[in-house]
Amino acid sequence: MNNAHNNRLINNIETKLSQAQSMIRVILDNHNYKDDGLDEPFINHCDTGNLLWATGDLLEDAYKELLNIDLKGDNNA
Repeated sequence: MNNAHNNRLINNIETKLSQAQSMIRVILDNHNYKDDGLDEPFINHCDTGNLLWATGDLLEDAYKELLNIDLKGDNNA
């Protein structure tokens, strides 16, 4: 039971971290738009702020799930 529970949590955490990583990459690419030869950012400031909030929420959720992983491996829990 605990092993299946841990596996589910780890999959959820991995998904959230992957999504957050992708969103951060978009934010960084938008911030460094001149490196790609663009004259202006491809996402406006308000939308970038929304991405930051969403990324923060994903990271917070992943951290909370990490705290629920059973590291002791108790089969009697």
